[in-house]
Amino acid sequence: MNFHVGQTFGDYSITGLLGGGGTGPIYRVEHGLTKRTEAMKILSAELATDTQFKRFEREMRVLARLSHPNIAALHNAVRNEQQLLLLMEFVEGRTLESIFAAGRLPSATGIGYINQILYALDYSHRQGVVHRDITPDNIIVTAAGDVKLTDFGLSKSFGDPLLTNCGDILGALPYLAPEQLKGVTKPDRRSDLYSVGAILYEHLTGRKPFGTNRRLASVLTDSEAEPQPPSQIAPGVAPEWDAIIRRALDRNPEHRYQSAQEFLAAIAKVDATVPELQLPQLNKLAWGVAIVVGLILALFNSPAVASASRLFRLDTPPAAPLRQLHISPPDFATLAAPSLQPPVSSIGASRPKRVVHSTMAIVTGRPPAVGSADRAPAAPEPTSAKAVIAPPSPTGSDAPEYQPEPRRGFWGTMNVFRKKKSPESGKR
Repeated sequence: MNFHVGQTFGDYSITGLLGGGGTGPIYRVEHGLTKRTEAMKILSAELATDTQFKRFEREMRVLARLSHPNIAALHNAVRNEQQLLLLMEFVEGRTLESIFAAGRLPSATGIGYINQILYALDYSHRQGVVHRDITPDNIIVTAAGDVKLTDFGLSKSFGDPLLTNCGDILGALPYLAPEQLKGVTKPDRRSDLYSVGAILYEHLTGRKPFGTNRRLASVLTDSEAEPQPPSQIAPGVAPEWDAIIRRALDRNPEHRYQSAQEFLAAIAKVDATVPELQLPQLNKLAWGVAIVVGLILALFNSPAVASASRLFRLDTPPAAPLRQLHISPPDFATLAAPSLQPPVSSIGASRPKRVVHSTMAIVTGRPPAVGSADRAPAAPEPTSAKAVIAPPSPTGSDAPEYQPEPRRGFWGTMNVFRKKKSPESGKR
């Protein structure tokens, strides 16, 4: 049965083509009931041998018992006429191969991807499953930075019979361990760790450990040269990474890391800071901009520029000396302090006479005559013996003696028509 985009079969409908795998095309499908998007991998009987069919069936059984956040999950497997359909978790992201091709990764980000790959392998190895094809093309990174290990088509469970004949080469040549290339021994978990070491080397240096054109003959004859240490290729890489790479890519599996946990522990001991490799022109440009900005800031903060800017400010008047802003104190503040002598009582003291014009002049309209008769009679002396305390007088011979005025009632002041009682008249 030939599949195409837009076709519906069973509960699924094909919505897109994702690409072609090693065993056949891969489609994006949608389940009609759950509306879940999945990836469908197809193996056709006309294009496959008996060995490929057995490998495909084995992949279904292997994935069915694996459940890990860093491994693409298997949802279902269907046999359709002469075809095998593998319905898997749809992982939306980019392969690590395309990320490496786009340029260098941030150091901590790349080390984080390596750690996630080792987490997935630690789980699968404890389940008795060897992947045998760990390459950047089989590792998908999501937008959130999660790593998904895919394509267990070449994996082999420890208990399964060996399906690969001696001399068969399976996997990508730049990342395969020597025992896989020679085909004389059974690959095991250490073969997967060798492939992870090759990916780590590519992240640290930006190049593959044995170049893009690895020669098979040199591997088979053990004449292949050791890869150049990462610290000699990328300046600033810690020498500790050289030791990790040397052990991970050792030809003898006995000298490599024996488990993913051991590999993770070795990485944890090294600072994950790897210097970023930038283009030379960009690096020089960044340094030039930084130097110019620093010179400008230093120039504007210098005392000479600050004083010159004050001289050329026309809107700001020059600051006046402090002595020109002095305000002289008032006259009363310069007088002598008041006398501390006790106040003198005003009883019996002569009072200054005030001339009060008669109110009759206002009533009659005639001006008052000048004379003693027109003077207002003096107010009667207060009968109480209460003393009036005068405020202290200012010092000096010319200052007049202060005499308080006698207290007068309100109506006594305002009623000018009231006749005064003579001392001889008694009460009525």
